[in-house]
Amino acid sequence: MAESSAAQIPKRIFYATGPGDAIGAHRSWKCGAHHPTETSVTFSSQVEQYCADIGADLLMVGHHPQRAVLTDGKVRIEHLPKPWPGARGGLFHLGELVHAARLLTRAIQFKADVAIIESGSPFDAWKVLFSLFGMKVVPICHNTLWPQGFKPKTAKARLRRWIDGFFWRHVPFATICVSPACVRQVEESSGGGAGQVLLALAQFPQERFRDIPPPPAAEHGPFTLLYVGRIVQEKGVFDIIDIAALVEAEAPGAFRWIVGGDGPDLHELRRRRDDFGLGRTVDIRGWISPEELPATFAAAHACIVPTRSSFPEGLAMTAVEAVLAGRPVITSKVVPALELVRSAAVEYETDDLKSCARAIIALAEDELRYRRLCSNARSAAAPFVDPRFSLTSALKRALGAAPRSATDTMNLSNTSIPGPRAGARAFDPPLGARGKATPLSASAEESH
Repeated sequence: MAESSAAQIPKRIFYATGPGDAIGAHRSWKCGAHHPTETSVTFSSQVEQYCADIGADLLMVGHHPQRAVLTDGKVRIEHLPKPWPGARGGLFHLGELVHAARLLTRAIQFKADVAIIESGSPFDAWKVLFSLFGMKVVPICHNTLWPQGFKPKTAKARLRRWIDGFFWRHVPFATICVSPACVRQVEESSGGGAGQVLLALAQFPQERFRDIPPPPAAEHGPFTLLYVGRIVQEKGVFDIIDIAALVEAEAPGAFRWIVGGDGPDLHELRRRRDDFGLGRTVDIRGWISPEELPATFAAAHACIVPTRSSFPEGLAMTAVEAVLAGRPVITSKVVPALELVRSAAVEYETDDLKSCARAIIALAEDELRYRRLCSNARSAAAPFVDPRFSLTSALKRALGAAPRSATDTMNLSNTSIPGPRAGARAFDPPLGARGKATPLSASAEESH
């Protein structure tokens, strides 16, 4: 993409973010600190950094459940809860439309020239309304358009893809995706006509992982598997209980499980664990704070990300946290992070519990392979602590104020991100005239 002139750099940016505490994140960012309840660097703080770098006014509107407003110089942040929380069916969709209308109204009142809009509504096509009022629309895709490797074929799904394809071809000034899988699906959905499609990888503060010790020695206790994430069915949390039962039947007392996280299925998960008689094998701890994570990782040998084929996972940051902590990750192809951390990963067949159980037992029994994966983990995590892959950097390339030095141009000739297979396509944040992603060299990977 050619460099934007000063006249093209946006002056007033509207940012529709998610349900997180954007005001708290702003206060942390203003103090030069990381938000205490988030493991990764918040996207909202990265948008703020971009606006600060170019001197733009920013209106940020999120749907945090507690209504609040903060004005701080050129930044205004509003927590605007969605109507009818917890609603389902027609009332849910009506609530989405009402919230969308509120967002559009605030953007118009703010006289924004750019609208950065995070994914999260049932359809992306409604965002065309922002462009009708003269705004450059920049969607951020936090999820894939369909579960990777499991493209639905129903008439409803085909209709949605047709609508989405029209949107991607005609509306976004640029699209930012959180994984190569998202990039590929946007390009496929648009028939290659999506314009600029850029990759922005989640970024993590290295200091939160730096002091985590190597995994415990095998003689110090059972092989411990860790899951940290949202406790909902589509994330595969109930599969963990079934897999633990299969592993326990094969190797009694040789494995232990730690489950951390919160969500609507937490109580049911504990009940299921108890029904299986796994109270001494599966430790379900509930939410684990960022301050508690290092000690939790220190007790684990490997991490599991068992997302099911029904969920359009965008990246799975828990897989990234695992390799940042120096632990191998056990997951399947429906998790887009797999192709980025493959050199430190063990793959099993999606939704196949026996396949997962076999993979876990095989890993624990092969110490040489296990140590090799541990050794690969830190290097696999390198792009996730590299500001060149940040959202701030992607916005500079998309909207203006792009870095100008030879070392900052994202032509990463000395950097590689592992691809799905040697020689397969992987994605660098795109630089081409139409934003086409530049393939990176595929690094060595674990074979299965």
